[in-house]
Amino acid sequence: MKKVYLIIAAAVMFFAVEANAQIGVGVGYNMLNNVQKALDEDESGALNGFYVEATYDINFLERSWGELGLQPGLRFSYAGDHESEEALGVKAKASENETYLDIPVLVKYSYDLDAVKLSAFAGPVLSCGLSSVAKVSVDDNTTKASNYGDESVYGRFDVKLGLGIGAAFMDKFNAKLGYNVGLLNRYTGNLDDLTFRTGVFYVGVGINF
Repeated sequence: MKKVYLIIAAAVMFFAVEANAQIGVGVGYNMLNNVQKALDEDESGALNGFYVEATYDINFLERSWGELGLQPGLRFSYAGDHESEEALGVKAKASENETYLDIPVLVKYSYDLDAVKLSAFAGPVLSCGLSSVAKVSVDDNTTKASNYGDESVYGRFDVKLGLGIGAAFMDKFNAKLGYNVGLLNRYTGNLDDLTFRTGVFYVGVGINF
């Protein structure tokens, strides 16, 4: 009989969670910040791009002081940059672009102000690089290289700490901004004094269903 009660209780909790769950999709701007540190010198560069994502909001606690929930998601990000220069009749172009697949698992706190619901969120973001390509062109000669090649010292995987704030309107539309701090050294070579870390700033809008 106790097992039956436990099963019923688990089913009630499951459907209660499902009843407070929302699926969302979003798009926005992101800036990938690459920071390379060798000895005591830092060098950074930024790549601009966009992201598209799907999220699943689960509110599991609601009190007078606000709501507490979990927001797992799946995000595709692109970031790139290019430069061109001409001297003595020679045209040179350089470009770099990267794509990522991120899996954020964020703890989310929300407070409803009737017209708008404010939120703050934090949690781990698992990141996998899909492509990282550098290309250099001098006149009609082009050299293209993948940073994830066999001899690469640039790691695909990262774990980031995601932090951000957001606002929801009419319980349907939302806007947010945040920053994902890279925690792992993505340099995989043999130099002890070299580190390479990434961080991502983003701002975007979305809709919940």
